[in-house]
Amino acid sequence: MYQFTYEPTPKNVLLDLMGVNKRHELSTSQLGFISDAFNISINNLRVTLNRLACAKLITHDGRGLYHLTKKALAKRAFIDRWQQNSFHYNNWNHSWLTCHLPKGVTRTIRKKSLLVLEWYGFAPGLDHLWVRPNNLKHSQTEIITALAALGLEENAHCFVIQEAPASLVSQWNGQLWDIDRLDSEYDALIQSLEDSLRSLASKPINATLCETCRLGGEAIHRLAIDPLLPKVIRPKEKYQLLKNIVRKYDRAGRNIWLEQLKKLGID
Repeated sequence: MYQFTYEPTPKNVLLDLMGVNKRHELSTSQLGFISDAFNISINNLRVTLNRLACAKLITHDGRGLYHLTKKALAKRAFIDRWQQNSFHYNNWNHSWLTCHLPKGVTRTIRKKSLLVLEWYGFAPGLDHLWVRPNNLKHSQTEIITALAALGLEENAHCFVIQEAPASLVSQWNGQLWDIDRLDSEYDALIQSLEDSLRSLASKPINATLCETCRLGGEAIHRLAIDPLLPKVIRPKEKYQLLKNIVRKYDRAGRNIWLEQLKKLGID
C-alpha cells in the first residue's frame, strides 16, 4: 500500500486552491464551501489564512481577498514544472551540476537550503558539496535564480563539473539516490491512481472531492520533487509512467470539481 507524504491540511488546501486559480486569489466568501468540502472549520481556515499572511505567503487587500505572494508563486511554479518536459532522460553529457554550501550559517538557513536542494534532486556528493546530473533543460543561470527564489542561502556557489574522477562518478551514479525504493513507491502510487480512477464514479460526491484532492495532490507533489535523473542512473521510466497517469487523473479530477471550482471563482 502506498504511504502518503502529502495531506490536505488547511494550509495545503488553501494554497493549492489559490495556486490553480488563474488570478491566484481567494475570497473569504468562499470559506464556507471549502469548510464543507474538506470538513475543516471556518475558524481553522481563518487562523490558517492569518498564519500564511504572517509567513509572507499570501497578502490581504482588506476587502476579503487574499493573493499569493511572489514567494508562494515561486514555489507554485516549481510544483507546476511537472507539466513541462524539463529534463534530458536519454541524452546526458555526464557533467554534474554542483552546489557548495559554506560553513558559518545558522541552522535555520542551512535547513532551508538543504530542503531546496533536495527539491531539485541534489544529493550530498562530498563534504559541503551537493550534486546532481547536469541534465535539466533550464540554463545554469535560470536554475540558480529558481533555487534562490525558493530560499537557497546567498553565499551558496553553484557550478558545473565537466569531468570528475571515475571512482567518484561511480559512487555518485550508484549510491546517491535509492532508485529501487523510488521505483517501488512510484509503482504503488500508480496502482493507487489507477484503482481510484476505476472507482470514482461509484462514490458519493464528497468522497470523490476529498479523494481526488488528496491522491492528486500527492501524485503532483511526487512529480514536483522527482530528482529527474537520466536513464544511466534510473533505467526504468517510472517518472514518465507516473506523469502519464497523473494527466488522466488530473483531467478526471477537474471534471468532478468543475462546478465546485466555479463556486471558488476558478476557471
